[in-house]
Amino acid sequence: MKRALVAPLLSAFMPGMGQIVNRQPVKGGLMVAGVSLLFVLTLGLTFYKVSQAIMAMGEPDPAIDKWAALNLQLVAQGMGWLLVMLGLYVVILIWAVVDAWRWGRVRDVEQGDKS
Repeated sequence: MKRALVAPLLSAFMPGMGQIVNRQPVKGGLMVAGVSLLFVLTLGLTFYKVSQAIMAMGEPDPAIDKWAALNLQLVAQGMGWLLVMLGLYVVILIWAVVDAWRWGRVRDVEQGDKS
């Protein structure tokens, strides 16, 4: 029962870590690399979109708050990509936790721990 509890908790913290605990290093490494790549892409795209919004904003009207003007520019550019990235992360996270739990149970049975 030990791996069936520890592996999903680790995967909830960082998808792929539970697979590594369950002695599936290739699957775990691919998940860690995939989530890391998704994080870097999301961060880079966020910086790009914010810088584009700042450049498009120009010199805002003094009557309008700078943050409100930036918000208007970001909304005008569209933020649907952020929801897509978040959705991908949630899908990978759920898959990693469920997979780690299932394989943790298999590994526990292999070791004779059936509790």
